[in-house]
Amino acid sequence: MKTIKIIIILVLFLTFSCQQEKKPLERNADSKIELDKNNSETKPKSDTNSISKKNSENAIFRDIPELEKYYGFEKISGQVLGNSDKALVFIQKDSLKVLILEKIIKNSSPKPNYSILDEVSLIFKNSDQYISLTQCDLIENPDDKIIFSLVENEEVEYFDKILKTWIIDLNENKFKEIETDKVKCLNEWFGFDG
Repeated sequence: MKTIKIIIILVLFLTFSCQQEKKPLERNADSKIELDKNNSETKPKSDTNSISKKNSENAIFRDIPELEKYYGFEKISGQVLGNSDKALVFIQKDSLKVLILEKIIKNSSPKPNYSILDEVSLIFKNSDQYISLTQCDLIENPDDKIIFSLVENEEVEYFDKILKTWIIDLNENKFKEIETDKVKCLNEWFGFDG
């Protein structure tokens, strides 16, 4: 009988010891880990805009503003892409607009972590210009590709002022820019009075 009690006490002790070892690891998974891997390529776009593309695959985070380089940014929109573990987030700060392709990392917590796969940054000289992100379709040979454009907001059924367009390649985890005249973008809010 004494042997059984000793074994139970040892098992309980080892169980609690293991749980104490796990807790710091769980806190690290929930906290901000940012490894600065900025391979950037800058392309000028005209007098009004400039674009840069950065790869930050090693950033693991909960919310975009907890990353130092996005401190002070406002999240405009975000959505899961299809039936994948990837999401598209649109954030801005003054004249800087950033599209981020992120991977959803499920963990033991009810709130997942994310990892940045690719990002595109655009600087607009007119910071008062209202720009929104919308899903678009190819005009010729429409297919199941995921296409998003930054458009100047206007009260029309199909946007006329398409500023930049990308195909989101979920296999390569990259934004691939395409010409804006190859797409049509429906204004989902056209005619909505609410």
